[in-house]
Amino acid sequence: MRSDQSIQSDMKSEQMEDLRRPKDEFGFYLVASNRELLNHVEKLMNRQGLFGVMDSSGRVHYLIDARKGSPYAARKILTTAEHLIREQSRLEIGHLAQVYRAIDSVLERYAFNVHLRGYRLLQEMMRLIAEDVSLLNPISKRLYPLIAERYKMTPYQVERNVRYLFDDLARREKQAIRDKKPLPFQLLQPMDERLPVARTISRLAEMVDDHLTRIPAPDKH
Repeated sequence: MRSDQSIQSDMKSEQMEDLRRPKDEFGFYLVASNRELLNHVEKLMNRQGLFGVMDSSGRVHYLIDARKGSPYAARKILTTAEHLIREQSRLEIGHLAQVYRAIDSVLERYAFNVHLRGYRLLQEMMRLIAEDVSLLNPISKRLYPLIAERYKMTPYQVERNVRYLFDDLARREKQAIRDKKPLPFQLLQPMDERLPVARTISRLAEMVDDHLTRIPAPDKH
């Protein structure tokens, strides 16, 4: 019920905004996942000679001097929009490349069998969690169904494949200890016989996040 009231309130606010907005005003919406991107957009707009004015609803309107004619204003908007799209795409590609490098750096420490299907599923899990850590709570209801949908599997099959991957790694690590050839990195903790799936995924995700925090931000200029 509260959700419906909130939606109705937002719609009413939008309708009131439309009524107050000048009829000859036009523009576009920018949806961003974090404040850093919005700040970057603001700097780009300022470089183009556009400066923002915030309205009572918290929306930022960038003003363009249209006294040189509507065609000029339209070209200015389109040019700026194209520039923003290119910049956003460049930043997203750079960030995704960093995420993949962080995942590879963490997973390659351990003696995973990279030929198992569970390894590919684990890589995708790490990528998704890097973008949305809330997928860990709870893994079985949020992360598994998402992976299952992407790979045309059931959540149970996802969990089973990753569990087999972890069991295989645990066997390798224990065998290395028996052979007195310990591996440089081990996921299996002392006194543990197995690697609990959910807990191990969370541990690996924390390692990926830690790796990302130590990577310099991509060049924005």
